[in-house]
Amino acid sequence: MTTQPIDVEKRVGQYITLRDKIKDLDDQHKKSMEPYKDMLEQLGNMLLQHLQNVNAESIRSTAGTFFKTTKKTASLEDAEAFMRFVITTQSFDMLDRKANVKAIEDYLDTNKTLPPGVKFTQRVEVNVRRG
Repeated sequence: MTTQPIDVEKRVGQYITLRDKIKDLDDQHKKSMEPYKDMLEQLGNMLLQHLQNVNAESIRSTAGTFFKTTKKTASLEDAEAFMRFVITTQSFDMLDRKANVKAIEDYLDTNKTLPPGVKFTQRVEVNVRRG
């Protein structure tokens, strides 16, 4: 099977033009959504304030039910101090388990095998930069 030659200059130009168009449309969409998101946040704040005023967790109406939820995050201000604590107290349940891709790749390159229990995949994609 022979492959057809392509006009590289043309195809790279088309790729960049299309990528730029998608970014422009995404930016326009994001900007056009701002007033709606702002209004939604204001309405949410009003409903939350009402729940707090009447000391309720939820309120049902014919239009729908609204209720309080608490979103929690935990970020590291000092990763080394946290890791020392986890190791010293053996509080490994405070960690999320996931393999570090770069470390796994290095291990595979060195040992020609994967560590037990690890699946390593890679996919080749094309990236295009503006000239």
